[in-house]
Amino acid sequence: MCEFAIGFLLSGQGDARRLAVPLARGAPHRLPSEVILVLASAAASIEEGLAGPETQHIAVDTWRIAAMLGVELHMMQVLQKPRGTCGDLLHYWQTDDLWFMGG
Repeated sequence: MCEFAIGFLLSGQGDARRLAVPLARGAPHRLPSEVILVLASAAASIEEGLAGPETQHIAVDTWRIAAMLGVELHMMQVLQKPRGTCGDLLHYWQTDDLWFMGG
């Protein structure tokens, strides 16, 4: 999943926010924290392996989105929403917080 994430980010397919959705959709029964792990790993790999202002911007944005996912999971807990799977996360995005869905 990390290789997919790096390829997605560096190929211009979209930013880290747009990447979070296919990562969650591709693993609906996995823990949502795994999406955070993949984004953080991709950000670290880009940061360590590539130099330049554009790749630095991609890495920083990816770190930011990984942190935002942590906030999403916290909000789901506060709102007493199911949050055990990526499927739960996708449902939350579709019903309560359209930002990750591009809204």
